Amino acid sequence: MIYKLSNDAEREEVEKELEISFRYPNLYRPNPIINGFNETSLNVVTMEDPNQISLAIWGLMPQDFKEDWCIFQDNANTLNVQLEELKGVDWMQESFKKRRCLVIVTGFYTHLLKNGNSCSYYIHQSTHKPFYLAGTYNMLNDGFLCTAILVNKTDPFVSSYHNISNLSPIIIPKENVSTWLNKNTPITDLEQIIEKPKKATLEAKRMSNEFFLTNITSNTHSSALFVESTD
Repeated sequence: MIYKLSNDAEREEVEKELEISFRYPNLYRPNPIINGFNETSLNVVTMEDPNQISLAIWGLMPQDFKEDWCIFQDNANTLNVQLEELKGVDWMQESFKKRRCLVIVTGFYTHLLKNGNSCSYYIHQSTHKPFYLAGTYNMLNDGFLCTAILVNKTDPFVSSYHNISNLSPIIIPKENVSTWLNKNTPITDLEQIIEKPKKATLEAKRMSNEFFLTNITSNTHSSALFVESTD
């Protein structure tokens, strides 16, 4: 499972790379550490509004849910969801069929247990550019969106930097965007994207504990916060 993401690109970079604009551009802030255990928002592109970038609370809740995020997440952690849940849980089934989305990130954090210690890594594209993760979403009673990231078994590259679980996000390449967001896409085609995702060119950077303890408010990373991997 993945509970920390990053989107430290500037707004103009996101719009240029993904060729799409923000619905609320003044609300966008680069964020090197997006911690799912805090109530936080992600930038998403939805089936309902595929031509703009919207905001969604990270943590999927049932459609028209009326209570607070923390109440639901205390009972069910839905930051990440698997295909089996989307096919087997009634309210998630509807979300998967009717309300898929793409989550915009520049990377995500993994954790490796080694010799009795834990090491953290930042997984990102070799280009350092923003990219999409597969997601699903619902609309709450107050009109806000909420979302979950779809996860599947890690590929060999990610698993070499992530062994606290065998699950990691599904990257959606640009050529699959229209298929993922199209309401007429057969479920079998969606399952194929999830179960056999196209290989992405990724890199891993070892992160120091100081990085996660420091409250970073900009996308300027001090070199002291990065530890080069010697693996």
